[in-house]
Amino acid sequence: MKNLLQLLLVTLILVFGSAIKSNAQSNCYEEYTKVFNDRGASPVPDGVQEVVFTVREGSKADCYMGKVEVKNNQIVKTLGVILEDGSLKKMGVKLNAKYNDANNPAILFVDIVNGMSSAFLSEDNKLINIFFIKQLNTRAKSIKLAPPAGSL
Repeated sequence: MKNLLQLLLVTLILVFGSAIKSNAQSNCYEEYTKVFNDRGASPVPDGVQEVVFTVREGSKADCYMGKVEVKNNQIVKTLGVILEDGSLKKMGVKLNAKYNDANNPAILFVDIVNGMSSAFLSEDNKLINIFFIKQLNTRAKSIKLAPPAGSL
């Protein structure tokens, strides 16, 4: 009986420990980055696009649906986050002051590579990325496995 309780205790520790570890190591930004790096994305057309905004601070990330305007593969305007009723609300995030430098045209627009924006800073130094989910390539189709011979 004592061995059974010890085995049960060890099993519970391993199960809860791995669940806590997997939650601590993953966040929505990392998940989106992995999917986009694995599958790639098609070029983003000009116009208004539905996106995922990721806002990161340290190892914590929050992800929101939103819309941006794109021209020549650059984000030229953020239109806002999408509310549950489908309406848009301006983001309450202000960009870092360095993005206001009119003498540096390289930082006025954010480029899109593989369906993802480069990171840019908010006024309070949070990192923001934008993912173009409609341009994400579909999953590769896997080969269908044969049924076991005994089931034929």
